[in-house]
Amino acid sequence: NAIKTIEVRHTKLKKNVAGLRVEQATKDREMKRVVAKLHEQGSKVEALEWFREQQNRRFEDIERNYIEAVAENKKLKEKVRGLEGEQATKVKEMKRVEDKNQELNKKVEKLESELRNHKVEFQSLVEMVQNLR
Repeated sequence: NAIKTIEVRHTKLKKNVAGLRVEQATKDREMKRVVAKLHEQGSKVEALEWFREQQNRRFEDIERNYIEAVAENKKLKEKVRGLEGEQATKVKEMKRVEDKNQELNKKVEKLESELRNHKVEFQSLVEMVQNLR
C-alpha cells in the first residue's frame, strides 16, 4: 500500500513536473516574444531619437538662417536708407541745376534779343553810311 501511495505521488509529481515544464516552455516562448518586442521597440526608439536629433539640427539651421536673414535685411534697409538719402540729395542738386539752367536760358534769350536789336541798329547805321556816300 505504501508503494502504491508512493507510485501515485510519483505519478502526480511527474504530471506536476510535466505541467511545470509545459508552463515553463510557454513562459520561455512568451519571454522570447517579449524580448523580441522590446528589441524591436528599442530599435524604434533609437530611430525616433535619431530623427529627433535630425529635426533639432534642422531647427537650429533654420533659426541660424533666420538670424542671418534678419541681420542681412537690417543691413539692406540701412543701405536703402543711405541710397534714398543720396537720391534725395541728387534730386535737390538736379533741381538746383535746372533752376540755374532756366536762369541761364533767360539770360541767353535776353542777350540774343539785345544782339538782334544791336544787329538792327547796326544795319540801320550801315544803311545810313551807304546813303551818305
